[in-house]
Amino acid sequence: MNTVGKILVILNFIFAMAVGGFLVFDFALRTQWKERYHALNTEANALKQSRDVTESMMAKVTADYRQVKEELEKEKQKQKDLEVAKIAKELEFDTRMNEMKAQLDDKGLSETQAKELAKRLAGEVDILKVTIRDREGSIVGLEQKVREIRTAVATFEALARTRQIQNENLLQQVRDLTKEVARLEAGITSDRAPTSVSNPNEARPPVLMLNGKIERVEGQFVQLSLGTDQGLKENNTLEVYRLYPSPKYLGMIRVIDAKAHSSVARLVLTSTATPPVLREGDLVTSKLSK
Repeated sequence: MNTVGKILVILNFIFAMAVGGFLVFDFALRTQWKERYHALNTEANALKQSRDVTESMMAKVTADYRQVKEELEKEKQKQKDLEVAKIAKELEFDTRMNEMKAQLDDKGLSETQAKELAKRLAGEVDILKVTIRDREGSIVGLEQKVREIRTAVATFEALARTRQIQNENLLQQVRDLTKEVARLEAGITSDRAPTSVSNPNEARPPVLMLNGKIERVEGQFVQLSLGTDQGLKENNTLEVYRLYPSPKYLGMIRVIDAKAHSSVARLVLTSTATPPVLREGDLVTSKLSK
């Protein structure tokens, strides 16, 4: 075999090794995307079931709250009726006492009869007072129960909103990964993977200069006053800051759900910093000047 033949054999071998390496890399990449896709899909289904259970529990608590509130209104009405009956008894007592005094003056009623009648009426008034006190205690207990149920309802509502935001975020990631799996299985290559998967800390500010504020906070998720009508898109990032009581930079958030007049964003966490505490009224902007 001459020199040219040897060179061709070596080049053939190198080419075969390169092709084999690319095939192994492509197979590993497809397997990684599929595993990530199935894991996120499983997590999204589990979160959906958790959200359904939370909504069911919240519906039960809400029904209990309405029932207790109705009982409280009935007890209050009974209390009012007892107050009226007490006033009527006291008026009757005063009237009979005046009548007995008049009869005593006329010698038409003995002192013993007058005392017995006064004692009976006073006993009836005392019974009404005790009943009223018992009703007041019952009303206090029902009002406490109403407050507890109202707190439970608020807690379940907040939990349901958080589950909804998390579920929407996971579903979006599942959709992105579904597209990526289809692209890889079709053999279509790309220079970069989706930002939300490959580099979640990458800054992607909107094209336009936007300024808004945080309207509601649920853990690491926030609702913004900006939406697609202002030029905000999903995966855009915004800088968060606070002016009072002192100016402070709080970090970066990424939009996960953009609607016409509002959007939902998630706090971008870094491994080297303590997560900031975001509040309603904190300001957001496309990019802070250095």
